[in-house]
Amino acid sequence: MSLDRATKCRHSITQITRVHPPPPALYTYRTIDQAPAHDSARARAIVRELPTVAGVEELAPVPRRDVRSPTTFDDLDYVTVGCWGGVVQITDPAFGEDGVCSYNLDPVFDGQVKAHPDARIIGACEMDFSLTYGKYLVHVPGAPDVSADGWDEMTVSGNLAELLRACGIDPARPGAEGLDFDDPDGLNWGEYLNLIACGLYIPLSNETLMVSVFKVSRPEDTQENIEEVWYPERPAGRSIDGVVAGPSGQV
Repeated sequence: MSLDRATKCRHSITQITRVHPPPPALYTYRTIDQAPAHDSARARAIVRELPTVAGVEELAPVPRRDVRSPTTFDDLDYVTVGCWGGVVQITDPAFGEDGVCSYNLDPVFDGQVKAHPDARIIGACEMDFSLTYGKYLVHVPGAPDVSADGWDEMTVSGNLAELLRACGIDPARPGAEGLDFDDPDGLNWGEYLNLIACGLYIPLSNETLMVSVFKVSRPEDTQENIEEVWYPERPAGRSIDGVVAGPSGQV
């Protein structure tokens, strides 16, 4: 099998973002240069704790805005971790789901909430298979968790506006007044999650934030889950020697 064969997913977001207390003020284009520098030692410790990772080789750090969705099987071997003060962002293709029978994000999200109950935690999975599947899991201390998933129609559990209030954010504040919480199918989830993540959910074009890059090996069950989600369908009984996670073109 050629390692440069394309995955069946055109574009993806597969990440978990943590905001530890005290949360910073909302970063914007004007203030993003004030974000703390990336802590590579902390990133190294975090990646080794992930249940989706069995072995780690650390590569050179890269700007976060240069991280791309996996497009080939070889890209699936890379995990990136950004640590900027109290904010941590983990991007791992093993969090990906196909919206049918895979639930790979949930157990990692639940483990993060158990380990860091005082932090805001956002789990996000967006997978474009010609149609886009989305899943969002959000934990904010002081409010019931929110979960949402679906294709054309999103099934939502929890109160979206209440979650913002638990973050000290007025749902009608500038930057949030355009969010229609009564229409989860039309909601701009990126903008919504960006408020909870203090402006660090979505990369800014002028930011200089760095992330650590790791080439990883996987536990057997994680590898099987990755193949189920990312690999084109193959005849029953045929095996694929898979490789695994990361930003396209890093190595």
